[in-house]
Amino acid sequence: MLNNVNIMGRLTDDPEIRNNGENRYCKFTIAFQRPAREGEDNAETDFFNCIAWNRNADVIADWYSKGDKLLIVGTLRNSKYEKNGKKYTSTEIVVKEIHFTGSKKKSKPDESHNNNKDVFAEEDTAF
Repeated sequence: MLNNVNIMGRLTDDPEIRNNGENRYCKFTIAFQRPAREGEDNAETDFFNCIAWNRNADVIADWYSKGDKLLIVGTLRNSKYEKNGKKYTSTEIVVKEIHFTGSKKKSKPDESHNNNKDVFAEEDTAF
């Protein structure tokens, strides 16, 4: 079976680290603008919910902020939950790799990275 997602988009908000026991995670949303259809002026935008764990969460929170472009590789996961007696299903991308695209937070100018070769990957974390 194959479950692989590659997506490049922009963060819709500043990422924040949260804790789940000994693990750290960061939930965020990436916006991806589709090319406009022929004859249309406005392109549609898709929004993808994502979650990164531990080291990947740290990298995203330390290096990225709202509006920054981000390329991630991950897998799709469905989650089922109940709220007010009603059952829901949500889909999110679980981040496995982060690829720098040239967007870095300006607060860390003295740290240099080769933007074309930086990849942060992490083993799957059970949650």
